[in-house]
Amino acid sequence: MIRGLRSACLLGGASLLPLFASAHNGEWLLAKLTIPASGEVSLTVTVDAEANFLIKDRADLAREAKELLLLNDGKETRPWSEVAPTPSFGTTDRLDPTAPLNHTPEELARRYTLLQATWRWDDPPAKFTLRAPEKSPHTMILWLVDERQPKGEPRWVMLIGGDESPLIQLSAPEPRRELPWWLSPGISDFVIPALATVAGMLLVWFALSLNRIGEWLDRKRKP
Repeated sequence: MIRGLRSACLLGGASLLPLFASAHNGEWLLAKLTIPASGEVSLTVTVDAEANFLIKDRADLAREAKELLLLNDGKETRPWSEVAPTPSFGTTDRLDPTAPLNHTPEELARRYTLLQATWRWDDPPAKFTLRAPEKSPHTMILWLVDERQPKGEPRWVMLIGGDESPLIQLSAPEPRRELPWWLSPGISDFVIPALATVAGMLLVWFALSLNRIGEWLDRKRKP
């Protein structure tokens, strides 16, 4: 079921997740990647220490954090923990109500033992992907919060061993040049040949006109 759900969970909006995530599902890890309008990019991984079988305390999280995610910047793939600054560790006792997990009011009201590792990075690659290691025992929800687009739809992806996120782009994309309507795909297939035909006909008409003018001038010069 997880792999079937994964195929529907590419970064770009989540319509199916609430159907499967109405329960707390504390064995999942929530990785919140925040892209601010300016300043440091942050990645916060949250673990429910009471429900997760592998991570029960800060020492477990520090150990697992070294291999949770791989970063591919288009040149090489390395563990996130090797290229990002050293994380800080903390705890919280409340679920994030804005997370794309469809928590119930009862779940949000409860108190938990949630462990967190947070990386803050002021010079990450301009674009990269994140991948779960092939033999990762964790199921991770990677949740992108892009503060440059406050009204954008939530974007998230489920990652299990070997899965890779879509491209995450931090730099502003180059502005797209708008083509004239007559160069639009489909229209240009008709308009360009038609313009070429008209231009050819005008050239022929112009050449014939010059020839007639020349003949008329020759007749004028004859005594």
